[in-house]
Amino acid sequence: MNTECLGAGVRSYVAMLGEKPVGFIAVAHVHMLTRYFRVSRLVVLPDYQGIGVGKRLLNFVAELYTSQLPEIPFYLVTSNPQLVRGNLDHWRVKRVGHGSAGRNDSRINREIRSSNSKRRLSVSLQYIPKSKSEGAVN
Repeated sequence: MNTECLGAGVRSYVAMLGEKPVGFIAVAHVHMLTRYFRVSRLVVLPDYQGIGVGKRLLNFVAELYTSQLPEIPFYLVTSNPQLVRGNLDHWRVKRVGHGSAGRNDSRINREIRSSNSKRRLSVSLQYIPKSKSEGAVN
């Protein structure tokens, strides 16, 4: 796989079953007004979808980042129905809605506008580390 298309500052991880790669996740470190990590790509081979490989890989990487850098939040924006429905321990919904292309006419917002499906529901989730979520009171 050509990892150059993932962009600078993106780290990649692979889920293996024996000698076979079955899942892939890429995490971007974003430096804007605030710093955060976000999942850039999460992919599972079709024969291994629906059995929890993606969720386990996602949770493993999120726990890894938040345990090493607890001051930097870890996010996932997804329209995947299995992830949108929930069933993710230690993840908090931050936003639910349809895609947005931003408020100005920047190159990035134009690209988002041209690729967005206004009918696709997406969810923004933040990972809450196990140590913090176990002590939280609802």
